[in-house]
Amino acid sequence: MKLTNEQFTEAAFIFEKANGNLHSEYERKIIAESELIKFQPIELERIIVNGLNSGIYKNEGERVSGYWSLSKIGNRNLISEYRKWLRTELENENGIAVFQILIGLDRLDEPVFNENRTGQDVNETELNLLDAKEYLNRK
Repeated sequence: MKLTNEQFTEAAFIFEKANGNLHSEYERKIIAESELIKFQPIELERIIVNGLNSGIYKNEGERVSGYWSLSKIGNRNLISEYRKWLRTELENENGIAVFQILIGLDRLDEPVFNENRTGQDVNETELNLLDAKEYLNRK
């Protein structure tokens, strides 16, 4: 099953809800109207992971949306998947995807960003690529 960017947003809200996060009226409406609510969060996670691993998301933007939605789960079991995806995106110099994976790993308390950085920004491509390389070399 291939999700659309809108469905990745729906999935992110579903994951947040499962984790007890409070949502705005707009977000609750998105969840209520989503056809994805028929899936348990673990099933939805598996669908996204399998889709990313199978290569059905050909463009970087689709993969970024997938990585972003998965970052809302808080499942440390995804660390090995994130590392695998990080290697691939880094090899292909996909800066936005690398950044989103770094954010996902950071949310899982992985030390991905250089401790001397004062912030993280998607536009700091060279620093993000460097941090990704250093993180993978430590693992």
